[in-house]
Amino acid sequence: KIIDYIQSHISPTAKFQSFDTICRQVANRMPNISSFAARHDLILFVAGRKSSNGKVLFHECLSVNPNSHQVESADEIDMKWFEGVQTVGICGATSTPKWLMEECRDEILRHT
Repeated sequence: KIIDYIQSHISPTAKFQSFDTICRQVANRMPNISSFAARHDLILFVAGRKSSNGKVLFHECLSVNPNSHQVESADEIDMKWFEGVQTVGICGATSTPKWLMEECRDEILRHT
């Protein structure tokens, strides 16, 4: 939408280029998060659904491990996800605070 808006509001003679990229910090995490997601039966990805880097990293988890679930808080965890699961990996976006991932871990442990 932003690109369309810019293109429709600039001079026809102006040169405009856009590049759809991810930041280096996210790009550097991709190999590790892929490996992490592959090592667990279930991935719990903790991040805001509007987070750009969160979307990229969650979709990377999902591509490696279809049993990946994104939550914004421990309240969203569905314990049915864990039936028959031996290992759970908890990770998040670059901006996800550690305490929030720990809160999600604690919620899971309360029910196991």
